[in-house]
Amino acid sequence: MQVCHEVEEWIEENITQEIEKQEQRCKDWPWPLSWICSVVTFIVKVVVTVWTKIIRIVCEVVAVVLAVVSAIINVILAIPFLGFIIRFIIRVISAVVSYIVGLVDGVLRLVGIRITKHLRVIVIPLCVGISPLARQKNLEPVMAETARILYDRAQIRVHVTYREPIRNPPETALRLGTEVDLILDEAWLKGTWHQMTAVKLFESNLGALLALGHPVIVYVIQEVGYDGTGNVIGASGGPFVDWVAVERDSVVPTVSEDPRSPGNPARPLEPFPPPVAGSSARVGVDNPGYQQRVVAHEICHALGLLGHANAATTDLMVPGTITGDHLSPFQVGIVRSSAHVTFL
Repeated sequence: MQVCHEVEEWIEENITQEIEKQEQRCKDWPWPLSWICSVVTFIVKVVVTVWTKIIRIVCEVVAVVLAVVSAIINVILAIPFLGFIIRFIIRVISAVVSYIVGLVDGVLRLVGIRITKHLRVIVIPLCVGISPLARQKNLEPVMAETARILYDRAQIRVHVTYREPIRNPPETALRLGTEVDLILDEAWLKGTWHQMTAVKLFESNLGALLALGHPVIVYVIQEVGYDGTGNVIGASGGPFVDWVAVERDSVVPTVSEDPRSPGNPARPLEPFPPPVAGSSARVGVDNPGYQQRVVAHEICHALGLLGHANAATTDLMVPGTITGDHLSPFQVGIVRSSAHVTFL
């Protein structure tokens, strides 16, 4: 419906206003030219007004039909395993079309025409029960760095929205595997929960289906990886899902400290920082596991950068500890061509 409203506004701002200007110019013409001009202008104005309403009605009917069909398909895509395969096929087609269209932007950049594009990101921490893993003020530094990197390196302006932590999520949603385990998690109930939670946030079922202009969701979860080593702190299914996940302990800059073992940051599940520092914790200790660029890294995976091959320490897409923020011209072309990234 929003698209239909925007189309109507565009017609009114660009065509209707021009007709009204012409009406004023007609008055300055000598008679009978002024009379003829006024009549013609009036007829054009009536035709444009009628057609604007027709276009609005047709647009809304089409939008409703597409929304219903897309909603049904999105429900089918929520079926574990089968839905994952169907969504994978749809997203491959959508990505290919988006990257082909993105060639135009690439050509413009080659000749020096650089247009700012936009990406919408929604940050959602999960809770352990009703205790949030993080809050907005804890996550603002890492999201500010994410916005800086994508604008400085790819001229993509990031628009961040913070949502309230989700209370009482399924226990399995708090932990995700990596590599093969991640694929299995995304294909089964865990991935279904994350994807459907993302879909329910938005009015446009069609956008959720094709990822066209659809925001990327950043879930803050308890753990990534099942080996317990802590080597992997983020997970992304690439351009085939609308969300990424990062460990809470990688995106919160300060933690609580256990006074019984000074110097050893505890990993409590109470909110960061605890609302009241009791005898069991001290706040404001630097988090040694904090990686300010991990969200930017995972979002770039979601925008189409798969794998970590040939990444140098200065690159954003290096595996492990991320100290650089460099993206190659080819990588910039890929992320700017993502269906999630738009000109508006």
